[in-house]
Amino acid sequence: SLLFFSDISLNIMSLGGLALGVGMLDDCAVVVSENIFRHRSLGKGLKDAAYIGTKEVGPAVISTALTTIVVFLPVIYVRGVAGQLFKDTALTVTFALLASLLVSLTLIGTLQSRAFDFGVGSEGRWKWTWGLKKIWNPGAFRSPEGGGQPQPKKRIPGFLAVPGRAVRWVFYAVFKGVGFLLNFLVSFFVQLFAFIFHYLGMPFRPVLKAVFSAFNAGYGRFISWYRKSLTWSLDHKGRVMAWTLVFFAVTFALGGLVRRELMPRMETNTFELDLKMPVDFSFEQTTEMAIMLETHLRALTPVKTVLSQVGIVSGMESADPNISVNSARVFVEVGKPKQLEGVLDVMRARLAQFPDITYTIVREQSTVSQFLALSVAEVGLKVKGKDLDRLKEIAEDLVARLSTIPGVADLATNIGEGKPEFKVTVDKDAIKRYAGLTPSMIGDFLVSAVRGRVATQFREMEKKYNILVRLEDASRQNIEALLGETLPFEGKVVPLRDLVSYEIVRGPREIRRENQQREVLVTANLKGRKISQVTPAIDKAIATLRLPTDYRVVWSGEREEMSQSFRSLVLALLLATLLTYMIMAAQFESLVHPFIVMFTLPMGAAGAIVALLLTGQTLNVISIIGMVVLIGIVVDNATVKIDYTNQLRRGGMGLREAVEEGSHVRLRPILMSTGSTLVGLIPMAL
Repeated sequence: SLLFFSDISLNIMSLGGLALGVGMLDDCAVVVSENIFRHRSLGKGLKDAAYIGTKEVGPAVISTALTTIVVFLPVIYVRGVAGQLFKDTALTVTFALLASLLVSLTLIGTLQSRAFDFGVGSEGRWKWTWGLKKIWNPGAFRSPEGGGQPQPKKRIPGFLAVPGRAVRWVFYAVFKGVGFLLNFLVSFFVQLFAFIFHYLGMPFRPVLKAVFSAFNAGYGRFISWYRKSLTWSLDHKGRVMAWTLVFFAVTFALGGLVRRELMPRMETNTFELDLKMPVDFSFEQTTEMAIMLETHLRALTPVKTVLSQVGIVSGMESADPNISVNSARVFVEVGKPKQLEGVLDVMRARLAQFPDITYTIVREQSTVSQFLALSVAEVGLKVKGKDLDRLKEIAEDLVARLSTIPGVADLATNIGEGKPEFKVTVDKDAIKRYAGLTPSMIGDFLVSAVRGRVATQFREMEKKYNILVRLEDASRQNIEALLGETLPFEGKVVPLRDLVSYEIVRGPREIRRENQQREVLVTANLKGRKISQVTPAIDKAIATLRLPTDYRVVWSGEREEMSQSFRSLVLALLLATLLTYMIMAAQFESLVHPFIVMFTLPMGAAGAIVALLLTGQTLNVISIIGMVVLIGIVVDNATVKIDYTNQLRRGGMGLREAVEEGSHVRLRPILMSTGSTLVGLIPMAL
């Protein structure tokens, strides 16, 4: 319902938030349940154990839940890819954790305070009982100062008491029925599941008994080792701190080896080859070239499937100026993702034999990349300036410099030569002989002659059809015939050939503008390297360019988006840390104790860096979001432990004894909550 009122649909991001929160949802319930169980093992009654156990860890549970929630709040306001990607995820996890906190503080204690009297009788047969105590006790209302004795009833005339008694008995019957129904349903289903698992588990009891015995023995040895390690650490505080700082420093230094990119690259075994032949190629010539490449690809062992497409296939493609009879697409599928680079190298070598053919290699993109409309090229540079010819020269110079950088491949620009076109020039001296004649009039005449102009409409029933007036096909399809037409002007006819001249030119394929400034886009793919590895070399190549005044080269594509997202995520990281500190300061009523908990953050970051290095992963938006979430997770264990230690200290226990006792008592819930979080996150990593 919270997702509905927040206008969040069930999509990849929101479902991903639920998957992310699966391991964290039961953390609060685990801590509360374990503490109630501990008080039960100390001999307390059901209600006392539920009340004291919940009350004892309630503040710590609230604090841990809030520290996990607040780290998602800055993510909602992050700009760039991270903000678009994780807003739904952050809100979904927040709502789920709030519901989990509410259940752990209310329902968990309530259920554990009830007696479930199910089990096996002395005869070895299943004993079926009602189980739950009565939920509703319809006893008379008693006075708090009356020693539990019923209040004396005032006598009311019978005819006046009938409506009141009727209403009272209606409420009594409703509450009695609801209470009985709830009591019956809960007791029935609890005993039903206990009955089923009792008999289904009988064949596995020897195995389970052996497993549980081995686990208990291992856990006992772990507890013994933990006690000794804790005692040794408390006896050698300086040495432990020194080794911790050394580990953090070494890990921080190794962090520079972690490669960076915007989004993690998915392993794919397919790619698309977009080919652009010279503009004078016919459909047959383009088809021959596509067949030649297709035959060459089929001869390669790793290639499984090859599909070619020449020219315009669907009606939607007719609106794309880059698709025509001289364009082709080749779709290739290889056997394994690791074989893809080898096939691409072979294709690049083959296409290098045809310098007139331009091509673009498009790898299969992940759903997230398609959702964010990320560029298909891994490197993008924008050359900005005024004159298009000068921009073209700078772009060609930049392409030549980038081609010498190892790992940079498939260099291309968006200013390739377009189709042949007629450039019509108005003779200004000629139109001066005709007072009032302007170049715009000549342009309007040419447009009307070639494209046509709506003269009137033909109506049939309720439909209207435009009637277009233009020159006949013979005059429109031949430039000489078109210039042989006459232009009517002030009752005269002026030969069009006397006013204009023409030449055949090749215009640019496209003209890009950003903020009303012309730009040329230079793109490239990476071969065996990450964007962070080639960035210094590309920056150096840009610095060697001799750019005129008002001309500049800026990053585009993945690097531009990565810089914006990383800056926003760093601010989110700092804000999440500050909010976490504020919550813990309010919880501990101290400005010092939160720093003890915050000391776990550098260790958590160090562990994340080591994990990225060991698994070969990169530092990207996903991993940084994981580190932001880690802020709220790693402090939970320390918060639960320090909160109980402070309770022991307030009870008069010494500092060291309180630390040892608090660490021992809170070890089990910490292991349980951490284990559940890990188990919940492991499927997402597979």
